[in-house]
Amino acid sequence: MSADDYAAMSTERLLELFVETAKRTGSLFCGSPEKLERSPERLDGVATIHALGAAIAVRKPIAEVRRLFEDDDRDVRAFAAGHFLGIDPEWAGATMSGLFAGLPTREVLALCRRALQAPPSRPMLKEMPDAALVARFEDAATRQYATQFLDRVGDPEDMAAYNRIAREVVHVMQELKSRGALAKLCPLLTNPNMTVRSRAAQACLRIAGDKAVAALESVVASGSFDERLAARDTLDNWHKGKCLVDGL
Repeated sequence: MSADDYAAMSTERLLELFVETAKRTGSLFCGSPEKLERSPERLDGVATIHALGAAIAVRKPIAEVRRLFEDDDRDVRAFAAGHFLGIDPEWAGATMSGLFAGLPTREVLALCRRALQAPPSRPMLKEMPDAALVARFEDAATRQYATQFLDRVGDPEDMAAYNRIAREVVHVMQELKSRGALAKLCPLLTNPNMTVRSRAAQACLRIAGDKAVAALESVVASGSFDERLAARDTLDNWHKGKCLVDGL
């Protein structure tokens, strides 16, 4: 079909064709090598996706496009993220990040917003009971995990948020150490969130070495690139007799 043909169609029909073609063509996330073969059919599908994407983007149907960002099909989400970045950068970026991390688009969006929201200034850490401090530690480490979905390189505010959260985690760790209560972080060594596990392990290496090392090794085995690198550095330092908590 020509550009004029697509221009004459309703937005609803364009979106239907976009979904159908995306599922048939397959993206890098489809998990099917057969779909990705450089065949005439695939090349035609990619060209059709480009033409449909251009026809849809010019109309800027944000609400409708967001439904594509949340589609159950990974190929639909991937093609939508690639073609509608210009009209909805926040959702498109979250969609692509979610595809790499295995998370739904809305969950990535929620994590980003959670990372950028500063924690309450009251009560101060010294005023909080131990249980509240452990909850604050888990929350802060989860927010630190969420910063991987921010633009820490290109956006100074996002980088500032990362640094603020990283300091917060250390400050909570420091307060628990001053109370002799670091052991209360041990249950977090099996937390499903890799950053929570990793940061709890940093705090617990001196008091639960074997469990903390196991937690760090689990992050090295299956975490994101940044998390693997941080966990590996922590283990290397531990084998040299160094531990972050010693300096707190």
